[in-house]
Amino acid sequence: MDIGSQLLSLLEQDGITQKQLAEDLNISTTTLNGYIKNRRQPDAKTVIRLASYFSTTTDYIYGISTLREIVSSPFTAEERHLVNIFRGMPEDKRSLYLETGRTFSNFGRKKKST
Repeated sequence: MDIGSQLLSLLEQDGITQKQLAEDLNISTTTLNGYIKNRRQPDAKTVIRLASYFSTTTDYIYGISTLREIVSSPFTAEERHLVNIFRGMPEDKRSLYLETGRTFSNFGRKKKST
């Protein structure tokens, strides 16, 4: 199998749209569509991000393995989603993302009375 077929299959299995995947990985929909149509080949870093996103191996993404091995992860699906968003952002925006997360995690916590 080729990368395009694998990606299309993964999208269908997980019920994810091409637009959503492109947004989550911070790549253009045109670029992603090029991968799916086998007009473009993702670089190694992108293949690793795709494998992480779908909780599988790079071998599966490349079509070397026909088994979609589940990578054991201590994270829930939501936590993996947040990690994938973080990994897909430009590095200069990551600190803002982290600070926003910290703000939300502190929101609603009761202040200790002294």
